[in-house]
Amino acid sequence: MKNLFFIFGLSLLMFSCSSDGLEDASKTEEPFTYSNGKLSTGKTSSSGLNAPTGFEFSEIPAGSEGMLLAYYLNWQDLARSTVSDDFTIAPNESWKIENFSIFIMNPDITTNSVSSIKTLVLEIYDGDPKLSNSKKVYGNMNDNVFKSISPTNIYRVTNLTTSDSMNEQAKLVYKVDANIKDLNLPSGHYWFKMTFKFDYGDDWFWFAPRLPIIGNDFDSFNAYYRLESTGNIYTIDQGFSTPQNPVQPPNVKFETHFEIAGTKTIN
Repeated sequence: MKNLFFIFGLSLLMFSCSSDGLEDASKTEEPFTYSNGKLSTGKTSSSGLNAPTGFEFSEIPAGSEGMLLAYYLNWQDLARSTVSDDFTIAPNESWKIENFSIFIMNPDITTNSVSSIKTLVLEIYDGDPKLSNSKKVYGNMNDNVFKSISPTNIYRVTNLTTSDSMNEQAKLVYKVDANIKDLNLPSGHYWFKMTFKFDYGDDWFWFAPRLPIIGNDFDSFNAYYRLESTGNIYTIDQGFSTPQNPVQPPNVKFETHFEIAGTKTIN
């Protein structure tokens, strides 16, 4: 009888190991890069202006605000804003996130502006951060996750930008990488909340350029920026009119360009 129990137990152990092997074999791991939307609209603007060699444009209508406030001034309570947007991990996937990239621009950039980008804070939620039932799953507003900043090959322009006004109106977009550690997310719908913190004397005039309508799914746009002092939330680029551009552009919902990279497991 003992021999029968031993054989039965050994059979169960072998079956369990075999099942684990089959389960592991059904999973695959591979590197991935997720890019939210398309920031570039091409190498030629709607007015016929050609981008410099090696560069592309991100064109929006003249009179558009075109950007979300992404600065948080440590010395001024009334000038603290955060930017939020969402991403989805497919039901059969899980992500080990190793890099998170934010894209920003400075309309009045000077020689030393880039050196002021040195503090990035990032939080990730299992739902919209403005909703009370959303839970934070990563990060906080005190830990600096800034890793690096580098120029992209994209200039933000409008339909009225010309060769004569290129130097003044075209604004180079920069990519900021975050230092991400131990972030593993199962399938689901997630949101991030981020901002750049600045000390007194820094060049803090930095924004997240909104996605253009061209080349993107406008119906999916749902990003926003929030003024932390008042709680006011802004979801729409309302635009404005000027003597040079008397027709106010139509309202456009905000959406940001960001990238996530790492390793994904496919079940």
